[in-house]
Amino acid sequence: MRLELNRSGADSTSATPSSPDRSPEASELSAVPEPRSHRRLQCEGLIPRGEQFNPCRFVKGREFSQVTRYEALVLEIEDTFRVLSELQQPVYELALLVASCGLRISEALGLRWRNILADRGLIAIREAFVHLNMQEGAKTKLSRSRVEAPQLLLDALAAWRRETMYADDDDFVFPSEKLHGEQPRSGSQLVEDYIRPAAIAAGAIRVEDGVTYDRDGEVVKRFGFHNLGRHSLATFLMDEQENPAVVQAIMRHAKMDMTLYYSHSRRKAKRAAQEKVLRRLLPAEGIRVRMREPETIQ
Repeated sequence: MRLELNRSGADSTSATPSSPDRSPEASELSAVPEPRSHRRLQCEGLIPRGEQFNPCRFVKGREFSQVTRYEALVLEIEDTFRVLSELQQPVYELALLVASCGLRISEALGLRWRNILADRGLIAIREAFVHLNMQEGAKTKLSRSRVEAPQLLLDALAAWRRETMYADDDDFVFPSEKLHGEQPRSGSQLVEDYIRPAAIAAGAIRVEDGVTYDRDGEVVKRFGFHNLGRHSLATFLMDEQENPAVVQAIMRHAKMDMTLYYSHSRRKAKRAAQEKVLRRLLPAEGIRVRMREPETIQ
């Protein structure tokens, strides 16, 4: 890819990663490519100074290192259960669908009843509700597929279908009643009105002076369906020693490295791994402190 940013004789340079002769400190601070055209545009005042305004930060590809300080909050399975317990129909069914199948919220909101293949135990992903608009297909080619649906989830969806007034095959599974079922509900509004309050009531997160914290006191920048579903689901399955290929298939990732990105190492798991090492290093009777022998003064 080339950035066509020629202006007043400026060179159009390739957007390539940082050169290998950069210091390790500089590479750690910013692994985002910085073409000369980007610097020239800043010097000419066409874009503000600062790494946050580097347009290459939004370029994705194998040759670009995507460095971010954002760490997604992952819920313990017990916290997920508590959050679900705070929800009512139909938000409960929506959250259960996301948490158990790993659907993106745009895919879940885009579902119609004809996409629920209950007799075959599948859910067909054919549309997505993105930025309040319906889109054909899914985020990736692999995502536009059929997802395995556990029977307990199908039973919960069937119970909701018996309750909703929009139960025809072409109706949305989670329609907006204010809009008379003509489009799904808003995902961001559902998070603010139901998901975040449920997480606070469940003790999974807390808010002080407008700042959100997790159980460990770490700042939570974002919390929503993606945390409840894809991040927590991938991490839980990996912790349960499920076959990584199976986890990748459930997440519908084209590459395993993306599945590993979604599976986070939790403090409990890291502590347990360290304890395994210590049990092999220390004797069964416990720590024996070796006393230092006094040195002979020469």
